[in-house]
Amino acid sequence: MRTDPVRVCPLIVANMHPFFSPIAKTKASPIDSARPRILSHLSHWVQAGLCSAAVLILFAVAGPSLRSEEPAGRTEDFQGTKRPGEFTESREPGSEKAYGEELDRVRLQLKWKHQFQFAGYYAALEKGYYRDAGLDVEILEAKEGQETIHEVLEGRADFGVGTTDLLLLRQKAEPVVVLAVIFQHSPLALLLRADSGIQTLHGLAGRRVMIEPHSAELFAYLNREGVPLHTMELPSHTFDIRALREGSADAMSVYTTDEPFALRKAGIPYMLFSPRSAGIDFYGDNLFTTEEQIHNHPERVRKFREASLRGWRYAMDHKEEMIRLIYDRYSTRHSVDHLRFEAQQMELLMPDIVEIGHMFPGRWKHIASVYSELNMMPRDYDLQGFLYDPDPAADLTWLYISLGILAALAAAISAVALKIHALNVNLRRSENLRMEAERIIQHDLKSPLSVVLGYSDMLIAEAGDSPHKDVYLQLHRSASQMLEMVSRSLDIFEMESGDHQLARNPVDLTLLAQEVIAGFSRMARSKDIQIAGAVGTTRLENAAPCILSGDGLYLKTMLENLVKNAIEAAPGGSTVTVQLECPENARQKQEFRIVLHNEGAIPESVRASFFDRYSKGSQSRGTGLGTYSARLIARAHGGDIRFSTDESMGTELIVTLPGV
Repeated sequence: MRTDPVRVCPLIVANMHPFFSPIAKTKASPIDSARPRILSHLSHWVQAGLCSAAVLILFAVAGPSLRSEEPAGRTEDFQGTKRPGEFTESREPGSEKAYGEELDRVRLQLKWKHQFQFAGYYAALEKGYYRDAGLDVEILEAKEGQETIHEVLEGRADFGVGTTDLLLLRQKAEPVVVLAVIFQHSPLALLLRADSGIQTLHGLAGRRVMIEPHSAELFAYLNREGVPLHTMELPSHTFDIRALREGSADAMSVYTTDEPFALRKAGIPYMLFSPRSAGIDFYGDNLFTTEEQIHNHPERVRKFREASLRGWRYAMDHKEEMIRLIYDRYSTRHSVDHLRFEAQQMELLMPDIVEIGHMFPGRWKHIASVYSELNMMPRDYDLQGFLYDPDPAADLTWLYISLGILAALAAAISAVALKIHALNVNLRRSENLRMEAERIIQHDLKSPLSVVLGYSDMLIAEAGDSPHKDVYLQLHRSASQMLEMVSRSLDIFEMESGDHQLARNPVDLTLLAQEVIAGFSRMARSKDIQIAGAVGTTRLENAAPCILSGDGLYLKTMLENLVKNAIEAAPGGSTVTVQLECPENARQKQEFRIVLHNEGAIPESVRASFFDRYSKGSQSRGTGLGTYSARLIARAHGGDIRFSTDESMGTELIVTLPGV
C-alpha cells in the first residue's frame, strides 16, 4: 500500500519537537496568546518547511516502494537449455506458478565443473529453497577457457561464484559486489610429488610450475617468500593431474579439496605449499553479482542469497546425500570416493564456529594490502559498495539535506544536532579502537597462526594411515579455533554494549574443562603446580557430560583465562582446582557453577578493580584483560563471576551460568 505524504505530514511534524505540536493538530491551530505574534508567523513558516522535509524524508527512507514496483518476474528470453539432470526439470507441472505468480528466472554461473565444491547451490535447488523464494534457477557449469566472471558482467548470468580476484576487478571499475563468502579459507595451493627432490618453496626455482588464472594469492606467496617468478618456467595449466604423475610439470596450482585425491588414490606421496604458511589467508569461493542487479532487483538478490546459504547449511549437514545426488544427477566426472574426499576437505575451509556466508571487512582489507604488495592495486583502497549488506540502513542522504533545511528554519532542533554530535564522537572513538585492534590482529597474531595452519594442512595431507594423524588434526583444529577467535575478537565491543548475539549450541563443560586443563599442564608443571578437576565429587576424567547451552568458543576462552590466572597466582608446590557443578548437583537448581581455587591471594591494591580492563598486580606479566573479558563472556551468557580471597584461604572464583 502506498503512503500519502500529505496526510502523514502533520503527524511527522507533531512528533519532531513539542514546540511544534499545536501546529500539527489542526489546519489553523491558534498560537498560545503568551507567545509574541512574530512566533505565529515563524511557526507557520517552519510548519511548511517541516512538512516539505517530511515528504523528502519519507521518500528517502521508504525508498523504491514509493517510487516504483519491481516486476514479479523477468521477461528476457533465455537461450539454451538446462542440463538433462537438473532438478528444475523434475518439478511437478504448474509448480512455476507458486504463490500465484510466475517464478523469477535467474542464472547462476559456476566457476568450474559440477562437483561438491558447489553442493550448497544444488541443495537449494533440490530442496525447493529457490522455488520457495519465488525463483526459477538455472545452474551453469563452467566451460573450458571460459572467463566465468565476465558471464555475469556481460549479463548472460545473474549471479556467479568467484575468487578474491573480484576485488581486483572492482578497483578497475567493474561493478561486482560480493554477496557472501562460502569458503572462509582459500583451498588454492601448490602441489608437487614428494619424490621431486623439492623440499622448500625456494626449490621451485628453475622448475616447471603450472599456475592457473586468477591465482594472485600464489604469486603473492612466492613474492613474499622471495622466490622470483623469472627463475621458474610457467607453462600453460592443463588442469590434469597427469602432468605431475608423468613428469611434464614439477608443481601445479590445485584446490586442496580436489586434485590431491588422484595422487592419494595412485599411492603417490605428495607435498602442498599453502599461502597460509606465509600469512596470506585469502577467502575462497565467493557468491557475487553486479551493482545493476542489486539496484534493479533488490528483493531477487536478497532472496537468492538467503536461499543459497540455506542450501549450503543443508549440504554441509547432509554430505552423503549430496554426494549421491551430485553423482547421480550432475556429473560422474568424479567418483563417489572423490566427492567424499572433497566434502571432507571442505570442512577445514568452512569452520563450524563461523556462519556460512559471513565476511569481515578487515579480512578484505588484508587481502587488498597483499594485492598492493604486488602493485596490483593502490594502497588503502576503499571497499565501499564492494561488500553486500543484507540488512542495509535507509539511504539518509535526503534526511541530511532535510535536517540542514530544518536547522536553517528553526533553532529548536539544536538539541538533536548536539545528540548526533555526541554519537559521532563515540563512533569515532570506537572506530579508532577497532582499527587499532585490527592492526594488532593482522600483524601480531594472524601471520604466525596461518603458518601453523599451513604446515598442519601439509601434515594432514601426507598423513595417510599414520598413527599421528589425530595429533595433526588436533593441531589444525586448535590453530583454526584460535585464528577464528582472533577474527571474532572485535565482538568484544558488542559484548561491552550488551548487543552481542551468541551462537548458542550444546556445550559439554566436562570435555571443555578437560581440554583446558590439558592445555595448561605444561605451564603448571613448570611451576610445580598440580591441576585437579571434578564434576561434583567425581574426578573429571570419570564424570558424565555436563551439557550447557552456550557459545563453546567463548566459554573455552573464559575458562582458559581464569585457569591461566590461577596458575600464575598460585604458589609453587600447590594445587589449582576446577570444580563443575551441574544443575542436578548444584546448590541452586537450573544453575551451572564453575569454581576455581588457588592458594594465592589477590593483592589488596587490585581487589576493588579486579574485573576492570587492564587491572593487574605489580608482579603480573599479563595484559590485565583476562578477568575483564571472562566476566564479559559470563554476562553475555546471562551469568556472572565473583570472587573471595584472603591470605589464609587463598582465592576462589565462582562462575555462575544459567541452565535454561
